[in-house]
Amino acid sequence: MSEINENTLTSYLGPEFQTHLIWQLLVEPEFAEKTIPSLAVEYFDDPNLKRLFIIILEFYKEFGRVPNLQNQSIHQAINKYKTPNNYIEEESLFSVIKRINLWNEMIINKQMLYNGDVVQKTTNNFIKQQEYRKLAEYILEKTKNGEIKNKLIVAHVEEKFQKITHIGEEADDCEEVFENIDRALRKEFRQTIPTGVDVIDTLTGGGLGKGEIGVILTPSGVGKTTLLTKIANTAYEQEKNVAQVIFEDTQDQIKRKHYAIWSGIPLSKMDDEDENIIVRKKAHEKAESLKGKGRLIIKRFSQENTNIKDIRNWMLSQEKKYGFKFDLLVLDYLDCLESHKSSPDRNETELAIIKGFEALASDLDIPAWTAIQANRSGFDTEFIEAHHTGGNIKRVQKAHFFMSVGKTPDQKEAGLANIRIIKARFAKDGQTFTDCTFDNDKMEIVIQDENNKYSKLSKGLKHHDEKDIAKLENKANSLNEISSDIRMHEAISRANSDSILGDLLTSYTEEFGEKNIAVDKEYVDILHTEEEFFLDLTKGDDVVGEINKLLQNPLKESFELEIDLEEITGRESELDRLIKENSKLPLDRPFEPRKDNASRYGSEILNIDEVENNLIDPDEMPTEHIGIHEMLKKARGNQEIIKKE
Repeated sequence: MSEINENTLTSYLGPEFQTHLIWQLLVEPEFAEKTIPSLAVEYFDDPNLKRLFIIILEFYKEFGRVPNLQNQSIHQAINKYKTPNNYIEEESLFSVIKRINLWNEMIINKQMLYNGDVVQKTTNNFIKQQEYRKLAEYILEKTKNGEIKNKLIVAHVEEKFQKITHIGEEADDCEEVFENIDRALRKEFRQTIPTGVDVIDTLTGGGLGKGEIGVILTPSGVGKTTLLTKIANTAYEQEKNVAQVIFEDTQDQIKRKHYAIWSGIPLSKMDDEDENIIVRKKAHEKAESLKGKGRLIIKRFSQENTNIKDIRNWMLSQEKKYGFKFDLLVLDYLDCLESHKSSPDRNETELAIIKGFEALASDLDIPAWTAIQANRSGFDTEFIEAHHTGGNIKRVQKAHFFMSVGKTPDQKEAGLANIRIIKARFAKDGQTFTDCTFDNDKMEIVIQDENNKYSKLSKGLKHHDEKDIAKLENKANSLNEISSDIRMHEAISRANSDSILGDLLTSYTEEFGEKNIAVDKEYVDILHTEEEFFLDLTKGDDVVGEINKLLQNPLKESFELEIDLEEITGRESELDRLIKENSKLPLDRPFEPRKDNASRYGSEILNIDEVENNLIDPDEMPTEHIGIHEMLKKARGNQEIIKKE
C-alpha cells in the first residue's frame, strides 16, 4: 500500500472524494474548465484516477476543452493518450469510467441525491488551501535567504495572494469595448425564436435569443399553459427542437392543446364525433408535414424533489441518446421546482431556482421561457404588476423579458385579457395592452396594438437608406423627362395638324382666289357642335360659296350646306361613297342650333385651339354625333389632297 501524502485529496477529504471530483470534471464542463488549471497531479494518490486525470489534462491542452461523459469524448481521450500496448491500464481506466457512469445514472434516476455543488465547493476550498500552503513555503524560503527585501519578490507574493483569493469565484467575463467587434455586430448575434404572438415578437425583435430567459407572471387559471404551449408550438413550426417540461398537466392534455392550435377546434368540442375526426386528420397531416424537421418533446416531472439539475440532466441525456441539440426550453412552471441548494430561507431558495434556470439557458446557449404564479392579490385583478409576484422580487431582475397577464371575471367569460410588459432588456417596457384575445379554449392569443398593426405586413421588408432614396429620385426625374418628351411630341403633332390645315386652306385659296373664300381660324366652328347637323351633297353648287354663306349667317335658324366634290375633282369622293353607304344618316334634316347657345355663334369669338380640341378629342364627342364622327375617321384614312386639274 502506497504511503499517504498529507497534501493529497485522500488525506484531507477521504478516499472516495477523488472519484467524486473526476465525476464532476466529466459532467460539468464549465466547472472543469475553471478548475483544471489549478489542480495538480500530485493531489491524486489513487494510481488509476491519477492516470485518468493526466489523460484529461492532455486532452484539455490539445483541444482546449475537457472530455465529457455524456458525449463519450472521454473514451476518445483514453484511446488517444493511454500507454501503448498496456492492456491492464486500458481495462482499469475504462472500469473507472464505467463506475462513474453508473454513479451518474443513479443520480439522474434519483436513486442517489445530487451533491455536485458540494463537491465543487469543497474542491475550490482544497485548492485554495494548497495554494496558500505553497505561497507560505515560498515566502519562508525567500525570507531565509534574504530575497524577501526584493521589491519584485514582494510584488509577486502580493499578486499570487490576490489570485488565490479569487479561486472559485464567478468570472467577470469582462472585455474591452473594441474587442471582438465583428462578433458583437453580426446580424444573427441573438438568433431569436418567435413566440407566435405578433406584438410580442415585434417588441422583442423576433422573440428571445440565445441564453435569454422570459418569465410570464399570471394568477392561477388565467392561461400560463396556454401561452407557453403556443410558444412551444410556434417554435416547433419553425422546425426547432423544443423541450416542453410540465408538472401539473398530463402529456395527453398538452398534446390536445397543440392539436387545438393546428386544427382550430376548441378543446371543449374536441370530443364531438365530427370535430374529433377533423382534429385527427389535421394532427396526422401536421405530423407528416413536420416529419424529420424538428422535435417537440413533452416531459412530465414530479413536483416532489425536482430541481433544475434534473431538468439539465434530462435534456443532456436526450441530446446524447438521440443525437440532436435542443433549441428552446419551455418550463411550465418555475414554482413547481425545488431548489438544488438547501436553505431554510424561502427567498434564498427561490433566487437559487431562477439563477439555476438562467444558468441552464446560458450553458445550453438556448432561449428559455417559464412562468411564475402571482400572489393572492393578483386574483381577478385587471392589471398584474411586479409587486404581485409571489416570493422573491429578484426573480423579476433576473429575467431578460418579464410580462404579465391579468383577467377580470368578465374578461374570463369573454376570452379576453390585459397584458403588460413589465421589463424588457432589449425592447421598450411599460406597455399595456387591454382586452386582448386570450381564449384558453380555442388556444388563441391576439394582441391588438395600433402602433404595431402593420408590423406583420412590413416584417422582413428592406430598410431604404439615403442611397436608395437617391436612386428613387433619379428614377422619378428620368420619368419626368420622358413625360416632357411625350408632351413635346403632342405639341409637335398639333403643330403639324395646324400646318396641314394651313396647307389645305392655301390650296383652296390658290384654286378659287381669296374673294371666294372667307375661312378664318377664329370663326371655324362648323364640323363639331353640340347639335346635329346634316349635309346635302346632291346639288353640286360652288363649295366655297356655300361655306361663305354659312359663315356669314351663323345665327340662321335653318340652313343647308350643299357640297359636290365630284364636280371639283371629276370623280366620286370617298366621302360621297361613305355617306351613301350610311343610309341611317338623316341628311335632309336641317341644322337647328339651340337658342341658349346663340352667343357661341355670335358674340363670342372662338379661337383655333378650341376648334382643334373639339376636332381631335373623340372622348368629348356627344353620343348623337358618333355616327358622323366614325364616318369622318374612315374618310380621313383615305383622303387625298385636292389638286386643280
